[in-house]
Amino acid sequence: MEEKILLQPFDRILSGYDRLSEVAVSIEDCGKLYRKYQALGVQEYRVWSYQGASYLNHYLHCSVDRVPALIYKNKYLIPLIFRASRESEALFDAPYRMNGFFCLLDWMVEHRPKQALIDYDKDKEKEVLYWVVDSAYIAFRLYEIMEGAGFPLSHFRSVDEFEKWNRIYSLINSGRIGRHSRSFDESNAEQLSELQMILNIVKLKYPKTTLFV
Repeated sequence: MEEKILLQPFDRILSGYDRLSEVAVSIEDCGKLYRKYQALGVQEYRVWSYQGASYLNHYLHCSVDRVPALIYKNKYLIPLIFRASRESEALFDAPYRMNGFFCLLDWMVEHRPKQALIDYDKDKEKEVLYWVVDSAYIAFRLYEIMEGAGFPLSHFRSVDEFEKWNRIYSLINSGRIGRHSRSFDESNAEQLSELQMILNIVKLKYPKTTLFV
């Protein structure tokens, strides 16, 4: 039986504002994740410090001191620090969830890097050693997909079924406003790509999911 990854209280965050409760993976468990997910692009692990505004602290600027982190695809640093919440604990409940984490991260850094990466600025590409992933947000969005939407999506057989459901629950948000506006537009390449990615993640938990796009 695989040993469970346990999140531990983390108190090395400097901020001038009231903080949430944060938890982190231990350096020992970080090493286990590195060895397990090398095939997916994890190249090494280390302790790292960084600054920035992220989902972790209500998008307020803070400094995080010496947190265990994974180096991913020689370009991204994934700090293994999260909010003390259900979505954070769930991330390590089953191996397929980390697979979903990397799948979601890959899509987001390609399509929405400002959401996925802390203080992302395309003009600084050549100056940055590693982009720091907003891992707390990725964990939250993954939970939203797997737990909030996974079961109904696993039963859908067509884009039309999804579009009707999404009009109510807004898993994919087009940004359009109006009673008769479409929340999902099949002709929009990015939205279609996002739905494909979401279905692939749902299929990790519900193997009988139909990939209808």
